[in-house]
Amino acid sequence: MNMEPLEIFEVYSAIHSEAETYRGITADVMSDLRLASAIGRIRIEIYPQNSLYMMAAILRDVEMPIRISDMAVVDTAYEGGVGFVKFKVEREKYMPDLTRFLWNKYTPANVIQDDRWTILVRAEEPAKEAETLPNQVIANPSQNMHANMIELSIRGVPEGFRVRYHTFKNNEFLFIASEDIIEPDQLAHAEKMMENLRTAVPDITVIKKADGKERREAKNKSEIAAENGEGQ
Repeated sequence: MNMEPLEIFEVYSAIHSEAETYRGITADVMSDLRLASAIGRIRIEIYPQNSLYMMAAILRDVEMPIRISDMAVVDTAYEGGVGFVKFKVEREKYMPDLTRFLWNKYTPANVIQDDRWTILVRAEEPAKEAETLPNQVIANPSQNMHANMIELSIRGVPEGFRVRYHTFKNNEFLFIASEDIIEPDQLAHAEKMMENLRTAVPDITVIKKADGKERREAKNKSEIAAENGEGQ
């Protein structure tokens, strides 16, 4: 499913006045973790009287593990009788991951960045290394996203909600936290949240900013109704 970032961003609290506070906290943490462009749809529900916090989120497509061959062409080079493995970088986004991998494997002293797009690595058997290196995994965006989504959830949970449950499957992240044991009906409610989020059709509203420019914001109909005082 291809979705624009934050196609739906809903926060509901049984204490209505607290909903905007939780929305602000969530938005700030998403910004800190650079998740705003990765999350397509998110809904949070908080029931203080039941000590219950639930989050359902659908992410944009998460990249598969990144191998060296996905971001650089690997070859050999010889200078002054010294053999090197040569990396011609094609996707600069993963340059820090490649550099970190090479430093760990060969030590920084043997890794030379010729220019912005070229790295040379001293090696005893450059040809052999150049054969095996392209298949090496240097980054796993899915693992990083999983960790960041857990961090987002934990930082938004009310203090004392230490019983936690989460799943992350097929770009869908579900999180529940409580002071007490999580009951089957609560889990079923969270799963229903996810189902509704998956099938929701957002309304697009045009909002005038202070500078006169317009921005488009997608909202689910239920959120618009809540803002208009029409109930949840």
